Amino acid sequence: MHYAIGIAFAALLVSLWGLEWVRNPTLAPALIVGVGSVVIPCFIMQPALGIGIAGSRTPKPTITRLKSLAAHLAFAIGLFLAAKAWTLLV
Repeated sequence: MHYAIGIAFAALLVSLWGLEWVRNPTLAPALIVGVGSVVIPCFIMQPALGIGIAGSRTPKPTITRLKSLAAHLAFAIGLFLAAKAWTLLV
């Protein structure tokens, strides 16, 4: 399911910035969508799992938040690099 959600966010990126972004990718849109996607785990998944909004009920909420942010930053960079790779292949 996690992969499907990632694919949906990639599709959101292309739908918002268009195929021109795929042809000539820039980092900002990927960062906006990728890092912005951290809202889902912080405000939906983590509360649903009982660890509070943005991991507020964990022993170290700041660490939990930073780990989520780092993972979604990696996703954002992956979106950008995948688009860059696509431009080299096509």
